[in-house]
Amino acid sequence: MSRIPPDEAHFTQVNVFHTKPEDQQRLFDAMSAGADAMGRHEGCVSVSMHLSADGTRLISITEWKKQADFEAMRARSDLKTYFKEVGGIITAVDPAACRIAYRNQVSE
Repeated sequence: MSRIPPDEAHFTQVNVFHTKPEDQQRLFDAMSAGADAMGRHEGCVSVSMHLSADGTRLISITEWKKQADFEAMRARSDLKTYFKEVGGIITAVDPAACRIAYRNQVSE
């Protein structure tokens, strides 16, 4: 098993956004635009999104050098409209603040 040293264990925010199947694409479109802005924020390592097959969820995984970078992004006034738009599309969100404990990167 491969372990990631503590000094390399980035802060990871996993959010499961719940939505109606007919709104999943609209949620993805809105979040994709926001992901571009997040990706340019200092400390952002990666942003990925996964769509559930049944259309009721979008899972967002953002990785940051440190939690303070994530919190600074959340406080940006220019993203308030984005957060409000997403809030109007979702029915619920299940957030989880995490640290990476294991990663298996497969070479191509």
